[in-house]
Amino acid sequence: MNESSLDTPVDIKTVRRLHQEGYLTDEAFRATLKVVRPPSVWFAWAERQLLFFGSALLLSGIMFFFAYNWAAMGKFIKLGMLEAGLVACALGAYKLGLHKLTGKVLLLSASVLLGILMAVYGQTYQTGADAYELFVGWAVLIFGWVLISEFAALWLFWLVLLNTGAILYWIQVVDPVHSLDDWQPIFLLLGALNGVALVLREIAVKKGFAFLNGKWLGGLLVTAVLTALTIPAMSVIFDHHYYYGEPISMGYAVPWPLVAVGAYLCYRRLWPNMLAIALILMNACVLVLCAIGRLMFDGHRYYYNEELLFLVFALIIIGIVSLTAFGLKKIAKIMAKERTP
Repeated sequence: MNESSLDTPVDIKTVRRLHQEGYLTDEAFRATLKVVRPPSVWFAWAERQLLFFGSALLLSGIMFFFAYNWAAMGKFIKLGMLEAGLVACALGAYKLGLHKLTGKVLLLSASVLLGILMAVYGQTYQTGADAYELFVGWAVLIFGWVLISEFAALWLFWLVLLNTGAILYWIQVVDPVHSLDDWQPIFLLLGALNGVALVLREIAVKKGFAFLNGKWLGGLLVTAVLTALTIPAMSVIFDHHYYYGEPISMGYAVPWPLVAVGAYLCYRRLWPNMLAIALILMNACVLVLCAIGRLMFDGHRYYYNEELLFLVFALIIIGIVSLTAFGLKKIAKIMAKERTP
């Protein structure tokens, strides 16, 4: 431990690292934890979680209330109740201020109620709008609130609306009769959309937007990008039309390795993030194992003992996952040394 490390602010990660490196005994580690993370921290965490869950349950209750009592309620009652709730949440967020968590949650509630109001209005007056127009219009109308909220949950909610709108646009406009066999582009589009959001999030964090710095948000965005790009790659691996017609274009599998390698390099050097690296390597394991399984079971199932193939495949799974785990452990140690001043 050098002298410069003594000026480093103490947090839970630093304490755990010192304990793992042998600078703190078990008793000293437990005593330090009580100082660094006192019981009041856990109370505040529990209060935040209860606020989030309570708000989610309340909004869900409002949606189910209108769904269950739809026929018995007049249009003025339907719209009036929603408008009153929307105004109350917006005014509450303004009065409490967006610097407080309660104000942010109220603004999120107002954003949700606005979408419910749009849906009820469309059902009441039968506007004939497609479902994708609801979600795209919803995202457009709350964009101003999203910008001023400085609330990661509201940003994520807005991104979910965009993803839903894109999917419904593909289903209702691009392929309204579901006649297109080429459905992979929609997943590439979703991968691009979430990839842009991920890059913008990382840049914003570097610029000092601390509210986007939560690991959960970065992990969800990385998972969304990898999942969207994995589906076309999987369709190439498990091409069921290979023997009956033209196989799916190999080009759909190209974006995944490009994005995965690029993301690994970025999260290894530019934006060090062990969680993102673990997600990328886990996703790579899944694809590699699927490709190996396809080659083993599809090409030789009638020539070899299937039980033996299953045994060999199980050993391959254990080997690849074990190598990945050892690799992640080694990368984590290297990154920890690089962070040590």
